Amino acid sequence: MKNYLIATLIALFALGFTSCSKYEDGPFMSFSSPEKRIAGDYTVEAYYIDNELITLNEIGISQYRLVYNEDGTGTSYITVNDFTSESEFEWELDEKKENIRERVKGQNDQWSAWSEYKQVLRLTKTEFWFIDNNSQEITEFNLIEQ
Repeated sequence: MKNYLIATLIALFALGFTSCSKYEDGPFMSFSSPEKRIAGDYTVEAYYIDNELITLNEIGISQYRLVYNEDGTGTSYITVNDFTSESEFEWELDEKKENIRERVKGQNDQWSAWSEYKQVLRLTKTEFWFIDNNSQEITEFNLIEQ
């Protein structure tokens, strides 16, 4: 009886480790909170529209940099023709910490409405990927820490 109980506990423990991770392409287990893993200075490594890779140069952008702070604030830097535009934004995760949304501060210091939630696909210490399925064109951003 005791051996059966031990075998059952081992099987349940093993089953727990083979279950799906929270993020489709993310690590199975992390000791850092999602907010701490999101916090970082990223560049856009890949940008997809409807699963088609779009290079930043194709759309006239020489650099697209996003800085996410652990406190839910951030700054985006988009460089076009040696001119860099800087914008402040705020971000937050949903209750399950599986989706992220943002809002941007406009030129008159007014905050935009919150965007629809975007699904977090991958979240590691150096990579942050998310996809926006809320519009006619599905867009995916693959960010890599600088």
